[in-house]
Amino acid sequence: MRHASVWVCILTFYNLQPTSLAAIVPPPWSDPNKNPCANQPGGWQLLYWPPLKKCFKIFQMGYPCPDTMELSPVGVGATSTGASAECRCPPGTAQHPLTRRCHRLFERGPCDFGQYFAPFADSEVKSAIPKQRWGTCKSTEICDSGMIFWPQENKCYPLHTKGPCPKGKLVSLDNDGIAKCKCEKDGEVGNYYYNETETCHEFFTKGPCQRTGELFLPSKKCACHHRLPHFHNETNQCYELDTIGPCPIGHTFIIADKRAQNEVTTMRAECRCKENYVPWKDGYCYKLYTQGPCELGSFVIDTNSCIPNPCEKGRLYFSKEKTCYRIGSQGPCTINQVVIFDFTTRPSLDGISYNGICGCPGVIHNLDQTCSEDDVPKSACDSTPDMIEINKQCFKLYTRGPCGPGQWLEPRKSSAKLRTAACVCRPGHTPYDAPLQNGIIGCQPPAVGLARYLNGKRLLSLRIGNFSLTIPQV
Repeated sequence: MRHASVWVCILTFYNLQPTSLAAIVPPPWSDPNKNPCANQPGGWQLLYWPPLKKCFKIFQMGYPCPDTMELSPVGVGATSTGASAECRCPPGTAQHPLTRRCHRLFERGPCDFGQYFAPFADSEVKSAIPKQRWGTCKSTEICDSGMIFWPQENKCYPLHTKGPCPKGKLVSLDNDGIAKCKCEKDGEVGNYYYNETETCHEFFTKGPCQRTGELFLPSKKCACHHRLPHFHNETNQCYELDTIGPCPIGHTFIIADKRAQNEVTTMRAECRCKENYVPWKDGYCYKLYTQGPCELGSFVIDTNSCIPNPCEKGRLYFSKEKTCYRIGSQGPCTINQVVIFDFTTRPSLDGISYNGICGCPGVIHNLDQTCSEDDVPKSACDSTPDMIEINKQCFKLYTRGPCGPGQWLEPRKSSAKLRTAACVCRPGHTPYDAPLQNGIIGCQPPAVGLARYLNGKRLLSLRIGNFSLTIPQV
């Protein structure tokens, strides 16, 4: 009855949700017609391997697969062979075309010194196994002095800073010449090691310090001193620079200037409006060209001033020209650049920005650049985030758009530098066995999949309180 009790718990949870479907679709490999192992005890954790006619635990590393691969369920669209399992590289790894082994991505792996193992683009190699991950060796890029190349993001970070690392580790160089998050008591990051927590942190940051107003100092202690530029007189505490610190909303705690006192130059951080923010009479700072404290349909134009949004839908405001331009058009931009959204604005914090800027289509972080002719979009929706053009119409990704029932638009990579999308089943949905009478192709919802699963089972009816349940009898 252990399996029955599991079904009771699962279905009870879903029945208690007032607006959700009381249905769960079992994984495809739990269907005995596709996976003979499904009838065995714990069969939902087993996969059938046709060459040996045996059952093996799902995601098992090595035998019957090569030693660097794992046994995985056959992917969607790869079931034509009738098999329920295949050998694939585990997540975070890819297969090298020459060694045929799986290696960790963004590490040296099978590559030469100073190179890292990176994923292939979909268009660079075709795999006999659908959706198999392939990799190739790439050389690290040379950064400015004191910086180190981080291959996962294809950008440079200051050496021995937190950068993209988890808390307690710093960006460093490993023995293979590749950037890595490290923390060691000895070695190059040993100077930043904190004994009490056995973690590494940048100096003059909050780091491992627990008490409010203390920073991790070069003495490897958590403390605060009034001579530090990080000291805030009003609170008698220290705060990290370039953070909000003790400041009101829209400010940042920065060193604004130098003041000479008794022939000694001192630096002191203070609260200033962040870049492209303006002060308001309520004491806060707001991002220009966002609604901020203005009425609905207006945005901040300067200190304590709002104007109604003069732009039609699909157009953005340019303050220098005091006019609006269509998204994706050249507008006032230089050749090969187009009007795009101001991606420096964070809608969750600042609200929606009506500010237009010039940049290369599809580029978010590096706006100060020269665009090539190939970068110019074919339509306005090519430069709009999460939008795709299909039959001269723009549709939002991850919505139904022009797709069939139970489907949505999912992005696909293209070798032609053009964004493409395809209609695929929404999570939990499964494809129709055949097109409907009117020729429509789509995907069936979870309730249909569960019904088919239950049709082949002996059913047991239960009543719990005011809820009636029907579950497979084991």
